[in-house]
Amino acid sequence: MPALLVKNGAGEEVVLPIDSGLVRIGRDPACDVALDDRTVSREHAVLHRRGGMWYVHDVGSRNRVTVNGVPVASSLLNGGDEIRLGAVTLVFLEEGEERPAPPREQAEAGTEVTHIISLAPAAIGVAAEDQRLNHLLTLGELATTVKTVPALCDGVAASLQGMLGADRVIPILCDDSDRWRPYLSSRRTFGADTRGLGIQHSLIEQACREGPVAARTSGKDGGSIACVPLRVGVRNLGVLYCERNGGRDEFGDEDLRYLLPVGFGMGLMIEALRARQNLASRTRSLTRQLAEHYEMVGESESMKTVYQFIHRVAPTDAGVFICGESGTGKEMVARAIHRHSRRSTGPLEIVNCAAVPAGLVESELFGHVKGAFTGAVADRSGRFELADGGTLFLDEVGQLPLECQAKLLRVLEESRVRRIGDTEDRAVDVRLIAATNRDPQEAVADRELRADLFYRLDRLRVVLPPLRERQGDSALLAEHFRRHFAEQCKRPAEGFGPEALDVFAGYPWPGNVRELRNVVERMVILAEGALLGPELIPERIRATARDRVRGPQPLSEVEKDHIAHVLAETGGNKKRAAELLGIDRSTLYARLKKHGIEP
Repeated sequence: MPALLVKNGAGEEVVLPIDSGLVRIGRDPACDVALDDRTVSREHAVLHRRGGMWYVHDVGSRNRVTVNGVPVASSLLNGGDEIRLGAVTLVFLEEGEERPAPPREQAEAGTEVTHIISLAPAAIGVAAEDQRLNHLLTLGELATTVKTVPALCDGVAASLQGMLGADRVIPILCDDSDRWRPYLSSRRTFGADTRGLGIQHSLIEQACREGPVAARTSGKDGGSIACVPLRVGVRNLGVLYCERNGGRDEFGDEDLRYLLPVGFGMGLMIEALRARQNLASRTRSLTRQLAEHYEMVGESESMKTVYQFIHRVAPTDAGVFICGESGTGKEMVARAIHRHSRRSTGPLEIVNCAAVPAGLVESELFGHVKGAFTGAVADRSGRFELADGGTLFLDEVGQLPLECQAKLLRVLEESRVRRIGDTEDRAVDVRLIAATNRDPQEAVADRELRADLFYRLDRLRVVLPPLRERQGDSALLAEHFRRHFAEQCKRPAEGFGPEALDVFAGYPWPGNVRELRNVVERMVILAEGALLGPELIPERIRATARDRVRGPQPLSEVEKDHIAHVLAETGGNKKRAAELLGIDRSTLYARLKKHGIEP
């Protein structure tokens, strides 16, 4: 008949013949093959025969089933296959197959001993030292594969529960607010508080203060608790909280001596995972910053005032309120302040409040926890948390919903945020820079910006001048953008013609620096030679510049220029030009003849 060769960590072997078609294997004494090993689940696996073939099935074990080193849920067995349950190895022997030969040294010494016993609930032990060494190796392997703290907590709790024969293992971590946050692998939840879990807080505090501690719980059934710190140096990151219910062996000194290095190792892993996550966040932020151009170009008196303001406020941690028309470079000023501050090595998070849907603004800024609302499938850090230790720039802050403005004011006053759906606050260290393209006092009067938030933001205000008021800066900016786009687009553009610079100087640039940047990019891309002439500038800009240079014109000249401009815009399409001018085509032809414009 077939048999199982059971090996334990001490090198002992036992052969158990299989005399039925179904064999239950586990730590429970009621199993057909009972293994006294805490790495084995109470009911770990089942062997059964079907159609003359034997199969092994994992029945929900914690430390899984492997066949020849490969984890399986169900597998066909062949003679000589090694089945591993936790730290115990079983070799499947087919009917008539001999047990593997012992090592040569033992055979020569005549020490071969074969134990043939019937299937019975007699326990087969594996040396505790070997079990725990194997478990430490498993934890070491886990440390090289997990990428998040919750995944680490899940893996450690599951493996420790089987190793210790515990009914409950809960990693409890201390967050930035000095709150205890338990991780319950059975619920797959992280971040809830410890209320309602029956946690003995006095033991947690004692473990953090004095080291590993074990205690027996009161009550008619009793029970045992072991608590060890998760420590890095002298800092406690949390504790491992282990429980056995009444009627079970109490945790002793041997258990605590084993759990202590497990706690130290887990603390180091948590520290490394958090450092890696923080480094990844900062790397992403710095990469975004390096991809931008920080140069602020301009020599006008109004810009020199802006430079002086940046120089004075940047080294401080005070918040800044930037006002100015759209396209004047408010984001560039925010980047310059961050780059010259003590926080320059920290993250810079930028949020355009006008571009975030109203229903998602609060989640974007403050974050949310899993299940807080439909679609919240995981915990998410808000921009305040991501900017911790650095700077948060809120562009168009006046576009925030009023209820979100109230929460923003609270964060600024208390330096603490609460994720949507959470019950606890989190401390943040963030420098806030806000911006708006409206007159903030008008926004307050129109009840679009809360007065209390305005007064909180308006401690250090800088107003960026529009480009039309920056005498001589248009040529400097145009040259700066030309060099940038010529290099980026690999174009031969080497400079501007004097006529093009005259157009730049005469145009009022309602779109400010952003509009000038777009015009120069268009000129560089369309240029066929090294010199960028006025013909590459859109006609509407040239026409407006001409009008400003010439001053007031006779009505007939204005009409002539306007018709010529519309014809240029329509590509000479008379029908379309007449529609845009609001006249019929015959009237257009008459005006063309009157002004001497070629039809």
